[in-house]
Amino acid sequence: MNTVIDMNIAIVGLGLMGGSLGLSLARSGFRVSGWDSDRRAQAEAFKIGAISRLTDSLQETVAGADLVFVATPVGWIAETIRSCLPLVKPGVIFSDLGSIKQMVVDQVSPFLPDACYFVPGHPMTGSEQQGIAAADPFLFQNAAYILVEHPRTPAEIRERVGKVLATTGAHLLTLGAADHDRIVGMVSHLPHLIAAVLAKTAGTEEEARPGTLNLAAGGFRDTTRVATGSPTLWEGIIAGNKQMVLLALDSFQRELAAARQFIAEDDPAGLTDFLRQARDVRLQIPAKNKGFLTLLHELVVTIEDRPGAIHEVLQDLADVGLNIKDIEILRVREGDGGTLRLALENEPDADRALAVLASKGIKAKRR
Repeated sequence: MNTVIDMNIAIVGLGLMGGSLGLSLARSGFRVSGWDSDRRAQAEAFKIGAISRLTDSLQETVAGADLVFVATPVGWIAETIRSCLPLVKPGVIFSDLGSIKQMVVDQVSPFLPDACYFVPGHPMTGSEQQGIAAADPFLFQNAAYILVEHPRTPAEIRERVGKVLATTGAHLLTLGAADHDRIVGMVSHLPHLIAAVLAKTAGTEEEARPGTLNLAAGGFRDTTRVATGSPTLWEGIIAGNKQMVLLALDSFQRELAAARQFIAEDDPAGLTDFLRQARDVRLQIPAKNKGFLTLLHELVVTIEDRPGAIHEVLQDLADVGLNIKDIEILRVREGDGGTLRLALENEPDADRALAVLASKGIKAKRR
């Protein structure tokens, strides 16, 4: 018997994250129950296969669970766990999907009984779209999934949760709560605020000079993409990680002030060096990691602007058994084509991909 697959799973909160987790775990053979205060979301989750049965109450959902994932907004996680405690069996494991950890750990620890365990978690993935309608069974594939150390949770319990999550295709890492919050404050929460400020600034300019946004091209769209996320959700995330976000904002403001000074003082050498340093940092990201992930070997592929061009590239690689771990459209210009970023798992696969594409007359190079 597979003791991992044999676990009964419950998910409380069936939006994008909970629904996607349910879909992925169901594909791996788990029995998944789910509850959401929005019964329409619960019905839709059952319809698309994110949960394997419909339940009429939170109690019915979690009563027989070995592992309960809490996929609510971060401000509701602790109270959701508290509400489940009278309903679950001894030995149950709780794990959340929230993007801040110290606050949740501090809230849950005082009331968590010795007979239950808590494994805080954070999948480093998501979408600007929200709700069960946006659920994706492959959302966690190749994404970093952080499991946070908890002083009252034995390592073997955390490892058991990790084995469940590994079936989603996620890459698992362990961090302390404070380290997690410091890192995501810089690489996740600060970028969202910067995107929001840039979008709002452009909106103010649009009011003064109509037509400004009509000229917003790929760079502006890419930089502000995350600003389309749920304002209510992000307010809770940023407020919950307040101190780390403020530290990240302070660092950002120092760098922004330095850039402004180079411009104000007509210092081309200083500005050039500043931009060069920024470029060098950015180039390290695909070279060393992908978020918190291990090395992926990346290619940049030039494609024509015609129907089916992207499909042909992917099909040529699939025909020789090459698996694309990640794909991103970098640039597209009508009439001129564009470029794709393809990530492969290892160097031999990247070399084979280059050879295959070259044999088809498709331009590609290592990134």
